[in-house]
Amino acid sequence: MFLTKLSQPSADERAKAESILQSVGDIAGSVQLGSEVLLLAKLDKGEVESVKSHLLSLNATSVATMISTPYVLSSRAASTDRTVVRINNDLVVGEREFVVMAGPCAVESPDQLDRTARAVRDAGARVLRGGAFKPRTSPFSSQGLGHEGLKMLAQARAATGLPIVSELLDSRELRAIDEHVDIIQIGMRNCLNYSLLKDVGSLLSRRPVLLKRGIGSTIDELLCAADYIMAGGNPNVILCLRGNVSFSSTSRSALNIADLPALRAKTHLPFVVDPSHVAGNWELVPAISAAAMAAGADGLLVEVHPNPTDALSDGKQSLIPARFEKLMEQLCQMGQVVGRPLRRPTVSPSDEKNPNEPYSNLCLEPPMGPLDDAGDHLNRSSSVAARQRRCCA
Repeated sequence: MFLTKLSQPSADERAKAESILQSVGDIAGSVQLGSEVLLLAKLDKGEVESVKSHLLSLNATSVATMISTPYVLSSRAASTDRTVVRINNDLVVGEREFVVMAGPCAVESPDQLDRTARAVRDAGARVLRGGAFKPRTSPFSSQGLGHEGLKMLAQARAATGLPIVSELLDSRELRAIDEHVDIIQIGMRNCLNYSLLKDVGSLLSRRPVLLKRGIGSTIDELLCAADYIMAGGNPNVILCLRGNVSFSSTSRSALNIADLPALRAKTHLPFVVDPSHVAGNWELVPAISAAAMAAGADGLLVEVHPNPTDALSDGKQSLIPARFEKLMEQLCQMGQVVGRPLRRPTVSPSDEKNPNEPYSNLCLEPPMGPLDDAGDHLNRSSSVAARQRRCCA
């Protein structure tokens, strides 16, 4: 596919570019992304250099190149600059700041959401996550509070000032989601739901979209999914890695760290990592978070709950607020080293610090031995268990 990008073209410049392409091939499609127009054409290889020369002679042409990958709009070749997605006047994703989104897997009650929202805000999170519509493996599991949950999220945003991200499951709920959230999440089950991706891409609001990689999807399939959204005219796509199918019994999913620099090389879009779904166990979340920062992610999507033992969904992998505060402090220190600053927590971590712990910069607790089949430590000390009970109280 031959891609031509025109920046703020006049009607005459666009007509000239189309005429050049049509003289040697067929225009397969055109996409308007803000002030830019992208023209896609099928050309014979022998015509490429001549066509490229003619197109680059136009003042509006910024890119004229062949793209051999199945994904086009999200490819690195399509943009010389990295995309920065603006969430609001105070927050963008894709620049130097390492952006952490945090909150409960599911919205359960006004009190639960308010407590969590205030805690993650005070710790330095920039976005509140929370599921109002929940896709569950069993039809008898909690399916979320739906529209009531969206209203609670809007109330939490008003109380804390945090923008919110929540998952869209069905095009029938698209209008309600668009009215209530700041970032629309497309979960891993819908990564390849192309009709839903088209509907989200065509939204006139151009609402930012957080697109999660499917549990069995390749990186190329993820980027093609992003193309579906962008082809509708929405350039505001943030990718999310949440791990793939694995034979390991030590974590819920497998995050290939090599995928992070590979993704940065393949696409201009920003991306974050969901360490909670990778881990499946809260004790693994900090180390995975640190690895994601070091490997080039633009941020995290972390599950936090004030009382994980009573959570309706994913309690085992959720951090309590005190541990999230400590994680944010550690990431702040690490961010200074790797050049990815975070907003400093407004409160000090409540859990005690032990400078003698060799893993204190990566883990909330030192390693405590192997995990059993349920993911619990076989040799957990009574002091650690007691501290966990105090934090959850």
